[in-house]
Amino acid sequence: MNITGASSKKSKSSSASPMSTGEIHGALREAVQACNERGLYFAARWAAEALNGLPPLANDDPSDTRATRLPSISPGQRFVSVWTKDLELNANIEVETDGASMAEYDTYIMAKTFFDIKEFDRTAATLKGCSSRKSRFLRLYSRYLAREKRHEQETREVLGALDNSTTISKEIHDIEEELSEGYRSGTLDAFGKYLYGVILIKMQQKSQALDVLIDSVNQYPFNWNAWKDLAVCLPTPDDTSAVVPRLPAIFMTDFFLSHVNNTEQNNHQEIVTERLNELAKLFPTSALVKSERALSFYHAGGKFDFPEAGKVFEELIQENPHRLDHLDYFSFVLFVTDNKSRLSSLAHSSALTDNYRPETCCIIGNYYSLKGEHEKAVVYLKRALRFDRSYSAAWTLLGHTYLEMKNTYAAVEAYRRAVDYDHRDYRAWNGLGQTYEVLKMHYYAISYYQRASTLRPYDGRIWCAMAQCYEFLDQDQAAIKCYARALIGSDQEKVAIKKLPRLYKKIGDQETAAHYFREHLNQMREEQNETEERSEACLFLSEYEMSKGHLRAAYEYATEALQCASEQHQEDAKVLLRDIRNAKDTGDTSDME
Repeated sequence: MNITGASSKKSKSSSASPMSTGEIHGALREAVQACNERGLYFAARWAAEALNGLPPLANDDPSDTRATRLPSISPGQRFVSVWTKDLELNANIEVETDGASMAEYDTYIMAKTFFDIKEFDRTAATLKGCSSRKSRFLRLYSRYLAREKRHEQETREVLGALDNSTTISKEIHDIEEELSEGYRSGTLDAFGKYLYGVILIKMQQKSQALDVLIDSVNQYPFNWNAWKDLAVCLPTPDDTSAVVPRLPAIFMTDFFLSHVNNTEQNNHQEIVTERLNELAKLFPTSALVKSERALSFYHAGGKFDFPEAGKVFEELIQENPHRLDHLDYFSFVLFVTDNKSRLSSLAHSSALTDNYRPETCCIIGNYYSLKGEHEKAVVYLKRALRFDRSYSAAWTLLGHTYLEMKNTYAAVEAYRRAVDYDHRDYRAWNGLGQTYEVLKMHYYAISYYQRASTLRPYDGRIWCAMAQCYEFLDQDQAAIKCYARALIGSDQEKVAIKKLPRLYKKIGDQETAAHYFREHLNQMREEQNETEERSEACLFLSEYEMSKGHLRAAYEYATEALQCASEQHQEDAKVLLRDIRNAKDTGDTSDME
């Protein structure tokens, strides 16, 4: 991992100089302050968690591990990184500035107190006429949040008649116009570009937002909110690969790529693991790195990965008992592994920590869903979405719940909201495929399964589901390709092995059908499966071997079919045995001998 720190211009023209641990300490401290001053509290919290995951800086006294003195900085002097030259941090404001500047700063301080108690309209009105970049950002951000607050009040009912209105308000257009003018004139700082990117995403202009957000993270890479919104603009793995050369060569990019590749599933599992190992060396006690590691196991989705994810989540809870971030994914792990008792205790402890966090509501909804109490699950999932409309995991789980309740219309709407907020949510795309398959609209189902398979190319369940749709449409060749693709991954291998021989038999490819019937038969022998499927395989292979003149093999398959068959198959096996004996008596018996 290249943990370097320089401007984007330097990183493209020459090798960037590496950041020392002390410089990373200083840069993250700056990030906490800079994000807090602009009301970006989640980004500030992320920077603070990253800062406290670093090893402590040594003092002149090697035994004093509590010291955090930065190299080459005199006592009382603060650290200023190459990225913060144009940021207006409190410590950079000199007391000797003119009266007008100090008056504006006093106005900013007052407006920030209004912002902190969510008086967004009052904040924007107070800062009207202020010219500093920080004041302009807070004014426009307050206008945006005030608009979002009013929209939430108008469409309070989740999936109600007015919910998910695609109309862009005049307020958003006005904010976009002011920011676009600043972007074109070059007067926006990194935070202004971040806000411009947010507005462009809101206006469904993600390709333009992508370029703006890349500019933002190159100019100031320690705003985690900008990275998260950048991920929203990258719907496919190919999109991610294309932008990597445009990102700053710094550890923040490694955090971002771990976050993005985690959702691109098991085709990037080794890359994610390697990157997280490198980040763990730099941030040895970071809950952020450990949380991403748990998510990487969860997204891998294998039968051995869920228990590993559970172990890492349990470690996180032991170390940070009141940290709720990503514990909704722990509840998904417990749901899949059918661990009701642990999910119950997780729901209880989360509610005690914060009953009004979206993650808590999602965990409780997951618990009721596991118990089969779907109506209660819907209540809590909708509560989670009232707190955070962009919570894609809750939308997906709501879709699953509605599908269980046979409410296909509501399921489709919930899944659509999930992919609107997160194009990388393969479970929502897969859910849309399942819902349209239930509705017998197989062409639509195939389209959504294809979107899911793009994100999860080695998930056999998706390929098998797509193949079943092709089977329903009598497109046998396409179904065969999907089942064969499912064999590359570990999931649903049994379903594909079962289906492939029958399809090859149907299209008249006896050689390939025989190959897959043998594979399926060997699988059933290992499982000591005595079902009709085993006798079906034996009967086909007996006829196939008999047609090749291999009477001994044909006799053995027919005898096996006779032992495990239904009454109808037993009669077929007896007829085959009689035909084999007749062939022995009238033809070449060398094979039987």
